[in-house]
Amino acid sequence: MGDEQHCEEFEGEQIGPLIYWVRYVLIPMDQVPRELPWHEYCMRDVAGGKTSTRERSDVAVMPDCCWYHSGDWGAVTMAAVRLIAQAEATGLEQNYQLCQEVLDLARADGMSGWALQALESLVKNPILIREYSNSRFVIDGGQHRIRAMRDANLTEILIGKPSWR
Repeated sequence: MGDEQHCEEFEGEQIGPLIYWVRYVLIPMDQVPRELPWHEYCMRDVAGGKTSTRERSDVAVMPDCCWYHSGDWGAVTMAAVRLIAQAEATGLEQNYQLCQEVLDLARADGMSGWALQALESLVKNPILIREYSNSRFVIDGGQHRIRAMRDANLTEILIGKPSWR
């Protein structure tokens, strides 16, 4: 999917007050559950336990395979951590206000294109990992982003931890 198409998808989206607060935290990649196979070519052999593009001989992840695999998640993650800390320092009380402040700060810093899309996906639609049963954790949104981050050899990822207010 091209940048233009993805940006258009987000432009029509309106975000309102959430019923829970999301804290954004970095967690080590080795604590992230495995993704499930997906219809996209670059997600196909995830069930085989392959952990990086070097191990996945049948998948040549090219910059144009999908929007998730076409940018620098490491740089976006580091920017997100910095911008979220800046926004939180302003004392915002609502998640949707925090998200908007993070995106405004990013634009003021000159972020645009793929990086801004990726940042928006992390703050508006955070990757969630929840406990399923008996200390078994599952991914509750963000599988393809996690796959792209694994393929980029990130050692930590930014997730949202919901807490009720």
